[in-house]
Amino acid sequence: MTATIYHLNTSMLVNSIRSKILIVDDDPAIGQLISRFFSYNNYRIEVATDCKTARQLFKQFNPDLAILDVNLPDESGFNLCKEIRKTGTLVLMLTCMTDTSYVLEGFQQGADDYLTKPFNLEILKAKVGALLKRYNGKEINLNTPNNSLTIDGLNIDPSRCEVTLGDEVLPLTALEFELLYFLATHPNQVWERSDLISAVWGDNREVGVERKVDVHIGQIRRKIDDPQGKKIKTIRGRGYLFEHSQKD
Repeated sequence: MTATIYHLNTSMLVNSIRSKILIVDDDPAIGQLISRFFSYNNYRIEVATDCKTARQLFKQFNPDLAILDVNLPDESGFNLCKEIRKTGTLVLMLTCMTDTSYVLEGFQQGADDYLTKPFNLEILKAKVGALLKRYNGKEINLNTPNNSLTIDGLNIDPSRCEVTLGDEVLPLTALEFELLYFLATHPNQVWERSDLISAVWGDNREVGVERKVDVHIGQIRRKIDDPQGKKIKTIRGRGYLFEHSQKD
């Protein structure tokens, strides 16, 4: 595999809190490139080139976020993504697999974001920073009180970024949590996809991002046991509505 050369813009340092990132890519050149870039920007980094090594490093390093390739020498990065997300660690897929089916598979396995190669390091850094800020509760664009909600047995706790149904903690990704919380705190209103993108993703003009809304809504419905869309309703031709009678 031929490594792609990327130009670094190192004029600005990220005011990070030494967040830990695990990079898993079968191309050592790309892994080291990303490692040097993020190390310079004050992140702690570990790099693996296969799933076996990644699992060992994950246990030792306990990263805040993992950047995963799909095509790894011993098994698919999607398998590793699913395992890592069960621990609550954020996952950003970084791969040359651009087909829609792969993108959807990534989100179905729990990925918080998906970026294709060749890529821009500054964009990668921006995506990583945004995910970590959301995860740490520093940048949730909701304009609502930071209060826990309980709706039909579903508890949404923004202080812990945690959703429970009965006694079960539901494995929502960071973006899924934000999307659910936004809809639940603005019930009985129809939200167009573009409105949800602005509220949750920010001013994101990435191609295909509206399709990501649909994917995340589908994942949320599955995880909160709402497969028929009785809580999160699809309003055909307009968007989505979280229906709540506010009896709780």
